[in-house]
Amino acid sequence: MKPMRVIFLGTSAAVPTVDRNPSSIIVDLGREYILLDAGEGTQKQIIRSGIGFGRLSRIFISHLHGDHYYGVFPLLQTLSILKRRKSLEIYAPQGFHNILSAIMEAAPMESPFEVRVFEIKEKVSFRLKGYTVTMFPVVHGNIPTYGIAVREDDKPGKFDPQKSDELGVPLELRGLLQKGIPIKLPNGRVVHPQDVMGPPRRGKLLVYSSDTRPCRSLIEEGREADLLIHEATYADDLKERAEQAGHSTISEAIEVARACKAKALVLTHFSARYKEEDLARLEAEAKRMFNPLVFAKDLMIYEL
Repeated sequence: MKPMRVIFLGTSAAVPTVDRNPSSIIVDLGREYILLDAGEGTQKQIIRSGIGFGRLSRIFISHLHGDHYYGVFPLLQTLSILKRRKSLEIYAPQGFHNILSAIMEAAPMESPFEVRVFEIKEKVSFRLKGYTVTMFPVVHGNIPTYGIAVREDDKPGKFDPQKSDELGVPLELRGLLQKGIPIKLPNGRVVHPQDVMGPPRRGKLLVYSSDTRPCRSLIEEGREADLLIHEATYADDLKERAEQAGHSTISEAIEVARACKAKALVLTHFSARYKEEDLARLEAEAKRMFNPLVFAKDLMIYEL
């Protein structure tokens, strides 16, 4: 099974820069991929990433600030032009359906596929094939905003060929055991998967903060996350501005990662006031406070 892969399509805050698009993240789960937010230019970034559009199955919108969802509408038009057939699911805070309907009415497009919208009003989990997505409230001013946790299902333990040899399991039956199916040997003995498989392996947990102040819900949902993706709109000298705008500073994001004992931290959503050389300096300073830590860049790939 391929590892969960994260592709950062947009890592700027509200205003794009020459090097950075507004917020959007691909979570590649192998047979499909999902989008966490879709700021302006997301479709172009998907093309630049080389991943294509065919495996896109769902879009999760954290909140209804334009830099997190304005890219949905041109993306839908492109998918229509490409004659997509399978449905696309969009999970978003309450109000998104009305916005989508208004745009479709004002600028109609012939869509050969169904767009299914699920509106969120409170913490909710969606059990999907091979993984679960939980959207949970965070603190970003007065606008309803959700962090997003993606948890893989636990994986089977490692197959032990030596034990299979000792039990006399034919080669052609070993695949059944690896799929969790007991088998019966020619001598009548029943071999169970646990006889030849190691203990189950915990599925990976990715948690995306969205735009937020440090908050208890994020610490709880991010507990022992394999990867915490946290916004860091401002450097520490602008903490007061961060508080007023409902954002986090670099040090505050690091404190959240420490509190939830995250195994790795990627910071994103940087204010356009920072040039790339500023961010490189801030990253070097931040790595002295938490490790492993990375400042995301557009089209950066992170494997869990």
